[in-house]
Amino acid sequence: MLSVTYFYREPRKTGVSIEGIFKLVKECLKGKATITDVYCDAGSSRLQSILSARRSSAKINHITGDVNFLAIGLKGKTILTIHDFGFYENPVHSKVVKFIYRMFWFSLPLKRVAIVTVVSEFTRQKLVSYFHFPESRIRVIPDPVKPIFKYSKRVANHTTPVILMMGTGKHKNLDNLIEAAKGINCHIDIIGWPAADELEKIKQYNISYTVYNGLTDAEVYERYIACDILFMASFYEGFGMPIIEAQAVGRAVITSNIGAMKEVGERSAILVDPANPQEIKNAITSLADETLYNKVVAAGRENAARYDYRAIADQYLEVYKELN
Repeated sequence: MLSVTYFYREPRKTGVSIEGIFKLVKECLKGKATITDVYCDAGSSRLQSILSARRSSAKINHITGDVNFLAIGLKGKTILTIHDFGFYENPVHSKVVKFIYRMFWFSLPLKRVAIVTVVSEFTRQKLVSYFHFPESRIRVIPDPVKPIFKYSKRVANHTTPVILMMGTGKHKNLDNLIEAAKGINCHIDIIGWPAADELEKIKQYNISYTVYNGLTDAEVYERYIACDILFMASFYEGFGMPIIEAQAVGRAVITSNIGAMKEVGERSAILVDPANPQEIKNAITSLADETLYNKVVAAGRENAARYDYRAIADQYLEVYKELN
């Protein structure tokens, strides 16, 4: 039987999307592959983590994301999963920080890996453009939708639609959602930690809202069920998993007409210019039309079926077989 060692960043209580993805893959591959989990020690330096990972090297290693530098020390054949280039592209970082990050998260690790998996065509193009990594050694394997996010028939709410906002941070675009919601009778559920200026504005505009954070998958599922619309018109995403999750649950999605979000949501969600509040407002109000709403939901459910976790796990299995 195939044997693979998964390498993760340090254990954490929140922001565990990467861990959740590969826990699901591991469960699906029971009986097909033996997978061992290795986590970084939060108290160790980067060098100590590299040396420790080297001691745990196997014939096939899979760095699941966010600790690319481990590849520098690994023996055997290594797969690296890259989720996005958000940190690398962030303009607030100094040239020194960007150089160090480029060197130790990409340039040196990429010399040591056999195959890179990326979660979207959008990310694949960036990998080739920034680092000229051979396209023959790149596999596009999207993130899987977790089985907990199953279809739930919506109770229509036309008078006060609930808009769900997943994640915070300025790139998530809560500011323009607030501008768009001004004057609309709606409620915004926010999962995350909104900035003080965002909360001040939402109160100033007298928009009904609730903030949630630290939710389990089951609690997130409840928020999907309770909403009418998922808003994910971010300025940047490496993939955009909430798009697929909301579609699987049976909710209409408004997302960006750029990058990975367009790739994931095209023809199954309403695409908007994330910098245009009026366009966002028009999208929200258009979904009061029950016929349009149901059409968007039906297209979304069909789209979500492409991201079945069992099919995604099999795609990873094929990569492991290539290197066995």
